[in-house]
Amino acid sequence: MLELKNLSFGYEKEKYLFSNLNLLVQKGEIVILQGDSGSGKTTLLRIISNVIPNLVHGYIKGKVVLDGIGTSILTLPELSPKISLMMQEPENQLFFPNVEAELAFGPENLCISPAEIDERITETLELLEISHLRFQETATLSFGQKKLVALASLITLSPQVFLLDEPAAGLSFKYTVVLIKALRKLADSGKIFLIANHLPVLNELTDKFICLENHAKN
Repeated sequence: MLELKNLSFGYEKEKYLFSNLNLLVQKGEIVILQGDSGSGKTTLLRIISNVIPNLVHGYIKGKVVLDGIGTSILTLPELSPKISLMMQEPENQLFFPNVEAELAFGPENLCISPAEIDERITETLELLEISHLRFQETATLSFGQKKLVALASLITLSPQVFLLDEPAAGLSFKYTVVLIKALRKLADSGKIFLIANHLPVLNELTDKFICLENHAKN
């Protein structure tokens, strides 16, 4: 269970981008974040993932709580296997020369066995219908392929909470459909999703909406 409790944030002190945001997300739920450009969708994902204030300065009031534990006490390495962020620009989170190495990195750091890592990679590539990319160099991928590989690297890590920033942007219609099916399957297994999104096609996935101008609504 993920909770936001009276969460307020501003890049400047006492000048808040959003205020007193409250949200309760149960296992298996998908939440869509909506709002105009600059309303704080990406910022909210960065706060939940602890990128803010650990890597980006800002002023936070309130709490983010995962399964009863405030996440502010956790370091980024401690939190990322539990809450993982997919950025808008995939180049910012692809670091390895080929797809297989990229997908193996997260579970290797959790000391998962090589056999299970191989199984996770195979299942994830099949889920996203990109098995043909397994041994391809990441530098040669298209923008849409990079986004899918970035998402795949989160799936092989298997966090409790996925934070996705515009995951369908730059995808073809075919892979947007694949994405929708994959996210629903993962949610059905108990994963939580918060998705910053402006494309109506993803709204069919939604259990809840957050409009940052008007805060949370069901």
